[in-house]
Amino acid sequence: MQLERLPSAQAVAERAVERVAETLRAKPAAVLLLPAGATPLPFYAELVRRGRARTLDLSRAHIFQLDELAGVAAADARGFQAFFHAHLVTPLGLGARFHALDGRARDPAAEIERHRSALEVLGGGDLALLGLGKNGHVAFNEPGSTQTERARVVTLGATTRAGLRAQFANDCPHLGLTLGMAEIVGCKEVVLLVTGAAKAEMLARVLKGPPTSACPATLLTAHARFLVLADVAAAPRAPSR
Repeated sequence: MQLERLPSAQAVAERAVERVAETLRAKPAAVLLLPAGATPLPFYAELVRRGRARTLDLSRAHIFQLDELAGVAAADARGFQAFFHAHLVTPLGLGARFHALDGRARDPAAEIERHRSALEVLGGGDLALLGLGKNGHVAFNEPGSTQTERARVVTLGATTRAGLRAQFANDCPHLGLTLGMAEIVGCKEVVLLVTGAAKAEMLARVLKGPPTSACPATLLTAHARFLVLADVAAAPRAPSR
């Protein structure tokens, strides 16, 4: 595990884009597992800026959505597929390279299995970028998830649902589709993006360990190429074990 403490959320975004660029230089058709959410917004803005400036080329990459809210339509701005289209896919014209999840699929289990199979056919992920949930989840691998669990339909935890209620009010989803810890730790490299003081306590838990299914993000620490990019608000000082 490696930790890089950076001065700001923007610096975290720029460093994450550098990791994407390095991956693409080594393999232009790289398979990228990418997150939705507030934390990676500066990352996507920087990806789009560099893509439009033609200093970074995603045209051959495969972009996989990590997770989705069950029951949310593709066009619903509250869903993750719509997030990707708004912040990355449409601005750079990457529709043909985007592997989306359909939250309104009639059979959610079949939908996430289709997604997992497509990833497997490509040989798995080259780079996974992840956010850190307040309860330690990554993608929708909630507390209790194990390192060997594969892509599946999950029940969202109370903390996760509480974070969604501002957008969904009384119709907050209770199920999610997610790539599992098995697909994530199977990637050649895993990068965790953490910004803001609200994540400092959970990040400290991840950095100090030990690995436990009660905090799925800690399961990443055994990965041979696990990088944490954190701003100084989230990592005000180096961890001590």
